[in-house]
Formats: sequence, structure tokens, C-alpha cells
Amino acid sequence: MDIAKLVKNAKKGDDEAFEELIGSVREKLYRTAYAYVRNEQDALDIYQETIYKAYLSIKTLKKPESFSSWITKILVFKAIDFIRKESRHFTTDSEEFFTELIASENVDYIINSMDLSEAFKCLNPTVKTIILLRYYHDLSIKEIAAIMNYPEGTVKSHLSRARNELRPILKEGYLYE
Repeated sequence: MDIAKLVKNAKKGDDEAFEELIGSVREKLYRTAYAYVRNEQDALDIYQETIYKAYLSIKTLKKPESFSSWITKILVFKAIDFIRKESRHFTTDSEEFFTELIASENVDYIINSMDLSEAFKCLNPTVKTIILLRYYHDLSIKEIAAIMNYPEGTVKSHLSRARNELRPILKEGYLYE
């Protein structure tokens, strides 16, 4: 069954159609949530909150063919909200530790030895979102701009800056145009 028909049925209250829709995006949603929080339980919580919010608001979806983008947008905002709430619990001791770490002589070694997931943690949530939507969800600049409510030029500049930031950190082969 195609996505548009499933969305139409889900809007009418067909729970099986909604479950089928979720099944089509389940893995990508979880992986996206995990990429944000790097914790299985927190990613599952974000995933579940996203499903619940989508279930309650499926009737507001205007373009059935954009279901995947629509639910991804919900997840992204849930993940960013979660990160903001968690960052309030960031202690002064942790801040001092990171300040010392950055000031140490070994900072070049630390940065050069990071893998993709570690480098990804260094990005701010907005840039992280744009990178995920572009390279993981394979969305166009135009689609990302619509999801993020940014002009296309802003999305392009965020992508460019992120690639430039990550390029020296990552070994060749991770980033591609």
C-alpha cells in the first residue's frame, strides 16, 4: 500500500494504517534519535514521544506524501528539546574538565583520533539536524529548509561550515559531496 493511502486511512482513525506507516520509518527514526543522544534508553523515549505526538496530530498532516519528513521533523524537535533539558544538568565540574581538556597540549591528538560519532557529538543541534537530514535521510536542501523553517541558503551555509569543521577531524572518506 502506498504512503498517501496509508496516511489517508490513518487520518480516518485506522490504527493498522498508522502502524504500517510507522513501520516504514521505524529504524531511521530510532537511529536519528540515537545519533542525537547516544543513549539507547533516551533514544527510545524520544522515539516513543515522537510516535505519540504523530498519532495525536496525524490529522494536521497536509501532504500525505511527506509523511516521512513530517515525522522526522517531530523527532528532531523532540530530540533537541531533550538535549536542552539535559544540558541544564551539565555540572560546573564537567565544564571545567572540558575547558582543561581543550587547553591541554594533547588537544590535536584528541581531535585527530576522533571517529565519526565522536566528531558528530561536537556539532551544535541545528547543524547535527541538517547533517542527519541531508546524509542519513537523504533529503534535498529544499526539503531540509522546509523542515527547519530556514532559507535554503542558510541550510547550504550550515552544511558547508559543518563539512569544513569536520574535515580536519575525520579521516578521508567519511564526508562526500
